[in-house]
Amino acid sequence: MKISIVITVYNYERYVGLAIDSALNQTRPADEIVVVDDGSIDGSRQIIAGYGDRIRAIFQANQGNIAAFEVGYREATGDVLLFLDADDILMPTAVENVVAHWREGLSKVQFNLALIDGAGTPLGRSFCAFPTSYTSQDVHAEFIRSGTYIWPVMSGNAYSREFLRQVIPLNPPVGYDGALNSIAPLYGDVVTVQATLGQYRLHGRNISRNDAKGRAQPFPDFPRQIGFRVAEFDILKAHCDRKSIHVQSARPIDNEIVFINYRLASRKLGLRYVSEDADTSSSLLRRGIWLALTETTQWRTAASHIVWFTALFLSPSWLAYRLIMLRFNRAELLRPLLRFGSVIRRTHA
Repeated sequence: MKISIVITVYNYERYVGLAIDSALNQTRPADEIVVVDDGSIDGSRQIIAGYGDRIRAIFQANQGNIAAFEVGYREATGDVLLFLDADDILMPTAVENVVAHWREGLSKVQFNLALIDGAGTPLGRSFCAFPTSYTSQDVHAEFIRSGTYIWPVMSGNAYSREFLRQVIPLNPPVGYDGALNSIAPLYGDVVTVQATLGQYRLHGRNISRNDAKGRAQPFPDFPRQIGFRVAEFDILKAHCDRKSIHVQSARPIDNEIVFINYRLASRKLGLRYVSEDADTSSSLLRRGIWLALTETTQWRTAASHIVWFTALFLSPSWLAYRLIMLRFNRAELLRPLLRFGSVIRRTHA
């Protein structure tokens, strides 16, 4: 079985070397590492070129992340493809674990990612924090019932070429990860590896924090992200029709707690979003609490969701804005306190 790691890059001179190094330093080496530079104008190109023939570098004029993904897919020759974002990192045993869990009939293997900040400092959380037991059968049952399931961002997945061959191009609204992960259970089993096999970096340039003009924002553009997810569910519906598979939920977006959060936050901030007429703040509060109680496996996580939804619901708009700022920037806000604490500990050591 041939494994390809594909890294797409645009102006990530600070991180791209770390991503490439992590791809090279695997206990089970990848059979090829393809790096697609999408017209970077910083020092990314020079860093990539410095790896010589240890990687296969492709330099192209800027066409956007969707086109860069498709180029990487076409150029890679592996049976299994891992798409690593240039600001993320693979743990040394990532490929080894993917190979160990791979079998015929899979659309993908997915795994946990530890969250780190822009400087690489661990944030003490993981994405997705899967349930202790989350089998292929569990994924399938949840998907058929709700139209969705628990999945990580792009860097936490290894996709079957056969799956990708059947669906690309997808014409996704913003990037391939949401659309691919949404439809993956239609094309094969999904295997979940409980181990943390990568690091997902949270920093000011994450696409989910950008507005329509690509400018970094202190928290996600909620209406824009909701619109993207609705478009991804439209892709899901088209592929359900194509495969003659019926999911029971008429509105899968109602089953994703993150988008209940985004919709309630939008209402509290007075922001318009797709299909907002179907929502009220109280209905979103009830739905958020229901999902926290029924879809969350750890009681602490469920309790934190319930407290958050209740506080957001009860807050006037000015306080809701401050709560949202705190929630989406807590790592940056807490960093000075952590540094102060470390200084105090050293002083008294």
